[in-house]
Amino acid sequence: MAVAKAINKASDLLDKVCSIIVVVLLAGMVLVTTMQIICRVFFDALTWSEEVARYLLVWSTFIGAGCVYKKGGHISVLIAQELLPGKLRKLVQILVHLLCGAFFAITLYYGFKYMRMQGNQLSAALRIPMRLMYMAIPIGCGIMLFHAFNAIIQILFEKEVAAQ
Repeated sequence: MAVAKAINKASDLLDKVCSIIVVVLLAGMVLVTTMQIICRVFFDALTWSEEVARYLLVWSTFIGAGCVYKKGGHISVLIAQELLPGKLRKLVQILVHLLCGAFFAITLYYGFKYMRMQGNQLSAALRIPMRLMYMAIPIGCGIMLFHAFNAIIQILFEKEVAAQ
């Protein structure tokens, strides 16, 4: 029981940190894009801004997907689950999180593999290692995998948590 609470607190903390990171990344993307527009109209176009905006979008997508998964915000068909009786509903919810977790684990594995394979390339404008960009895949999937694990634990211990 204490382990379930600790995992849930860690998941909540991770979600808060990721939410802050996503806000910073999106603000950076808006700032870079605004700078590009101003420079294009009044001065010379920035050669690096499109690349930075693209990489900020990639990172905010993968980190943000973890935040959305934690809150159950991804698209899903809930009507079938709502019609099921309590224990069967829990079983289906656990099965859904297990399937998602399996997908996240597979994507995490291949994300690391892809990062190692393509990571020595340099980006076109900034000349930074592409491994930093490809790292978004395993980190984002690792976050979602942790949230899936937390969701399963919370479903399993839901009755005990509600009793306190």
